[in-house]
Amino acid sequence: MNVLREKWILMVAAVASFAIIFAVIHNPYTGPDELDDPVQSTLSQSEQVIHQGRKGPVTLEKLASYQITAAVKSRKDYATDYPAQVSPLDLALAWGELNKPEVNDHVQYSQSGRWYYFRYDANASVDQAYIYQHSANVHLIPESKRIERQLKRIRTNDLVQLEGYLVRVQFETGSWTSSLSRQDTGDGSCEILYVTSVRID
Repeated sequence: MNVLREKWILMVAAVASFAIIFAVIHNPYTGPDELDDPVQSTLSQSEQVIHQGRKGPVTLEKLASYQITAAVKSRKDYATDYPAQVSPLDLALAWGELNKPEVNDHVQYSQSGRWYYFRYDANASVDQAYIYQHSANVHLIPESKRIERQLKRIRTNDLVQLEGYLVRVQFETGSWTSSLSRQDTGDGSCEILYVTSVRID
């Protein structure tokens, strides 16, 4: 009888463990199908911030205020490349109509080497230009350790609201400058966001 009870307990524990693991890995998107474009405002005058990076202080020049509500399509952490001293992770974000099931099911996103990539099939109801204009790979610079801890909680398919500033980072070896346009592609087209507020829904 005790053997049967132990087997039952083990089976329940195994099912519970599987459910927890599944919930962690399988994180379906539950946000709105359509999301507004990011809100960006050029600053009347530039402002500099001395940010404490992992290798010492780094100067950030604020270029524009920035607010975005978007779905996380992919997340990539970085620890060893040069920008990682201020930016520990990138998010591939999507807004507009890209989160409609009939669109999302036909577009795949990935990240590597501070770049993001997407593929879409012939059944997607949007074209390449639309995806470029309504998605972005955002390099995140947390304002504080508290903000960094919040960012580290973000998972693929989360709905996030980020606020802060698009910046130019002045490294000893040169500058790293955020895009200020939704129309550009390729090298230099990513947003570099100094994050001052995070919300995860």
